[in-house]
Amino acid sequence: MKTLKFIVYSNLWISFGAFFLAYLVFAINGIETNFNYLFFVFFSTLFSYNLQRVSRLKQIKKSSPNAWISNNSTIAKGLLIASFFGALVTVPVFNYPFLGFWLAILGLISAGYSLKNLRGLPYLKIILISLSWAIACGLIPSLFLNEAPASLIIKNTLWVFLYILAITIPFDIRDVGIDEDHQKTIPQWVGIPKSKLIGLYSLVIALVPLFFLTCYLVFFGFIIAFTLAWLLIRDSFPEKQELYFSFMIDGHIILQFLLLFFLC
Repeated sequence: MKTLKFIVYSNLWISFGAFFLAYLVFAINGIETNFNYLFFVFFSTLFSYNLQRVSRLKQIKKSSPNAWISNNSTIAKGLLIASFFGALVTVPVFNYPFLGFWLAILGLISAGYSLKNLRGLPYLKIILISLSWAIACGLIPSLFLNEAPASLIIKNTLWVFLYILAITIPFDIRDVGIDEDHQKTIPQWVGIPKSKLIGLYSLVIALVPLFFLTCYLVFFGFIIAFTLAWLLIRDSFPEKQELYFSFMIDGHIILQFLLLFFLC
């Protein structure tokens, strides 16, 4: 259990999720996988998620003294430094200058979310998370295809955005009693039952671009994967154990990859 908590709460688990989601986009589109970029996604996700927590360390220690980071701040800071250099070494802008604009957008979102508290602005929290994942794991992998058509870029960006939106809703459900009222998260706005339906609708709509991107076998695999995602969303309640969200729901990204990769 101690090892599991380290992997999850150090943000290694979600970083592997980002790695495999971007990998899946390469695979389902038949694009040659750029592993340097995948490692950049891993390290930049690890840096971004740890930055969010380290930047609020005093606040977290005060409100949640038993939280993992409260008792392992040295490890978190070490991972923050290591992931920064990992992202710096693997940043693809030197070999692919055309990615510079989108990487800059990702950097601005990450910095604003972590340091300028953009997550506190009404309605923006889940949009910023979904948009950053859609750019990193959907849009940019599509650009590695020579002369990628705009339609392919839009479809990959759209399905990743909607998928991440759906599986992020449970985290807002978890935090419904913690988030300040002015943040206007989806559960605060429409209530928990309706927020789950928004998650379901997001998954259903995400299947539309996937229908045009994939063969029937892979599309059927996505239907199974999204059904599992819906079950996790449906069973999300504020009273659930933290690992239900941080391990199982985040782990769905990895499970989905394992289910679909060998069908591509």
